[in-house]
Amino acid sequence: MKRRLLFGLLIPSATVLTLAAVTEAALRVAFVNSLDFGVEMWKYAAQLKQPVSNPRIRFVHRPNGHARLMRVDVSINGQGLRDREYSLQKPPGAYRIMMLGDSTTFGWGVPIAETTAKHLERDLNGAGGRQVEVLNAGVGNYNTVQEVSSYVERGRLFRPDLVILVYFINDAEPTPADQSGWLRNRSYFLAFALSRYDALLRLTGGRPGWRTYYDSLYSDSQPGWRDAAGAIADLARQTRRDGASLLVAILPELHQINGDYPFTRAHAMVRAAAEAAGAPVVELIDGLQGHGPESELWVTPLDDHPNGKANALVAAQLRAWVLAHEAAP
Repeated sequence: MKRRLLFGLLIPSATVLTLAAVTEAALRVAFVNSLDFGVEMWKYAAQLKQPVSNPRIRFVHRPNGHARLMRVDVSINGQGLRDREYSLQKPPGAYRIMMLGDSTTFGWGVPIAETTAKHLERDLNGAGGRQVEVLNAGVGNYNTVQEVSSYVERGRLFRPDLVILVYFINDAEPTPADQSGWLRNRSYFLAFALSRYDALLRLTGGRPGWRTYYDSLYSDSQPGWRDAAGAIADLARQTRRDGASLLVAILPELHQINGDYPFTRAHAMVRAAAEAAGAPVVELIDGLQGHGPESELWVTPLDDHPNGKANALVAAQLRAWVLAHEAAP
């Protein structure tokens, strides 16, 4: 009797495990070269990030990491930047810019040459004058607190002459908790299932839509926004101590920039926080509007991260500001 019961339990268990293994193998083949935002973001976290003990940072890029994401080869240098190698000591006579930001600055979905940092570097060096280096310190899923904390702990050691904080609408989110784990970092099936579950909740109203959610972040009662505003002030103080200039560049959410932009109130709050800290502000929406439908600026029709065209338009605005306000370049 016991043997029959045990046998009866083993068969369905083995069937479930076999199906799970087959599904896992099939998903690994299907998503080896994909444009699926949810799965690709999971691959990014699993393959190129590692946790750190600083609770204000949580995770950093894995030095010398490499992955293929959104059909683009992504390499991380020995200093944890998506960039070429740099010495902490600036080359004699060089002017150095450090860009802080999230996945939009990191260059999600575009080759490194099409990131804003490299567009800006080429544009400024093409203008003549001193050698200019633009370091890309963007990390996907960072908020403003993480970006500033990372600069204070590591970025400032590169002695930049100018720090550009690229602020995006979701930077007022609270700092995420560590969600790493052995199975979570290895299972395509789990990543696929969680991304589809999230999408289902948004479609059925179980979670708020993008416009409602982003707008809800901007209130003085929201701790995420209070922390972001405080981090901007902290960065302004730190850059002054370091003898560096600071520019806050507000990047719009690209779903709807032609016509009535839905987040003008949030942008006004960010601008006020930056100006209260003594930092100049550039509204990047000004140079992105009127360049065709919004989707022509997206990485894919389902992923509104800035593509190469959008990054070039952003870099052109930053170049104009640098040449007008920073005498050294």
